Amino acid sequence: ADLLGRLVKNRNAHVNLIPLNPTPGSKWTASRKEDERAFVRTLENYGVPVTVRDTRGREIDGACGQLAASETLIPTRTDN
Repeated sequence: ADLLGRLVKNRNAHVNLIPLNPTPGSKWTASRKEDERAFVRTLENYGVPVTVRDTRGREIDGACGQLAASETLIPTRTDN
C-alpha cells in the first residue's frame, strides 16, 4: 500500500480495490477485512482516493478470483 500510495499520489488517480473471492484449489486467499481497511487507510493517508468494490458473481463462480479456464478440444482442419 505504501509503494502504491507513493506511486500514484499527486497523479489525479483513483484506486479501485476488488476483493478476491475464495476459489477451491487456489493458492490465493482473500484478504482479511482488517487488512483491507488498513490498505485503504494507507492509500488515503497519501491523499489517494479509494473505492472498495462490491463483489458480484460469486454464485456463478464468475467473481474476481473465481474465473476458471476450461479446455475445449476443437478439431483442426488439415489440408492434404
